[in-house]
Amino acid sequence: MDIINTQDLLRLTDRRGGTRISLFLPTHRGGPQTERNRIRLKNQLRYAHHALRTDGMPTGQIDAMLEPGYRLLDLVGLWEQPSDGLAVFLGPDGPCHLRVPLRLPELVTVGDRFVVRPLLPLLNAGGHFYVLALSQDEIRLFHGTRVGLDQVQLDGLPLAMWLTMPRRQPQVHAFVADRGGTGGRAMFHGGTDYDAKPLISQHFRRVDHALRELLADDQAPVVLAGVRYLQAIYHQANTHPQLLPTGIDGSPTYASPDQLHRRAWALVEPLLRGHETAAAARYRALQGTGGTSNTPEEAFAAARQGRVETLFLCTNTPEWRTRADREPLVLLADEPTPSDQLDLAAVATLRHAGTVYAVPAARMPDANPVAAILRY
Repeated sequence: MDIINTQDLLRLTDRRGGTRISLFLPTHRGGPQTERNRIRLKNQLRYAHHALRTDGMPTGQIDAMLEPGYRLLDLVGLWEQPSDGLAVFLGPDGPCHLRVPLRLPELVTVGDRFVVRPLLPLLNAGGHFYVLALSQDEIRLFHGTRVGLDQVQLDGLPLAMWLTMPRRQPQVHAFVADRGGTGGRAMFHGGTDYDAKPLISQHFRRVDHALRELLADDQAPVVLAGVRYLQAIYHQANTHPQLLPTGIDGSPTYASPDQLHRRAWALVEPLLRGHETAAAARYRALQGTGGTSNTPEEAFAAARQGRVETLFLCTNTPEWRTRADREPLVLLADEPTPSDQLDLAAVATLRHAGTVYAVPAARMPDANPVAAILRY
């Protein structure tokens, strides 16, 4: 699973011009259905090929553009460790693929920009959290949502340097004793009163620094899992503002992700949903005062001006499905449609330090697909 934050999505949306393809597909985590993951991606690449050919792009240029996507079909690690969804972005400045703990819609978009709206639920202040598992030998980081936990692959990232816990080394004491009539003396070594706390504390300060760099501006809560002794030392080293004061007690070494998720979710759910619930109540209180907007056009215009403080988007809204054949292919128009405007409004809100909640219809503040709280 890959960590995605606001800046990652903004960097994707900053890539504009030329031909850009966004592919989204749900993936199965295991069992006989996993082969369908590859088949789905291959089918989506075919949809993109057909769209580009219909648009008049030469075959050689099409093959060069889609080649990084076809290479993914043979990337063993991608299919051996799938998450719930896969997003692939192909453009003139190189490919990008993301494994996410979110069941994505089947969608292919072709245009002069990338589409990111299907990924927005990952940014919900009420949508995700992290578990930092501390055990005697290693440290693991998990990304969690309402449905489960995924271990974060940290290869090549700064935090990966500090995943191995410092080993306890017995302190050696030396003393000399007479060997009696031999005329010599023997040296003995021993002692086990070594205090590992200073070494562990120093190590945790480095972990904290690397974790802050990794999570950047992500305001999701972090839950510690480990014996109380290690949790207490980590709390003393911690500088992350969203670390929960209460963690999961006991060694996480033999706990399954499902067990960790069940205990972590009980701690974070009230906090996560509290922010979202408060924002929805504020929206309802401001309705009729000029402090809200609930149409794509108005919300898009206000977001571009930096006027949107909080934006709710409904995830039940059909994903641009207007083709009679129901293919998951959309050609982005030069002038944004109302559905495009929702995508662009979310990006503009994030760019101006606003908050975006992408939620099911039952959690929307009103019956419209968009609801915005305005700053002015």
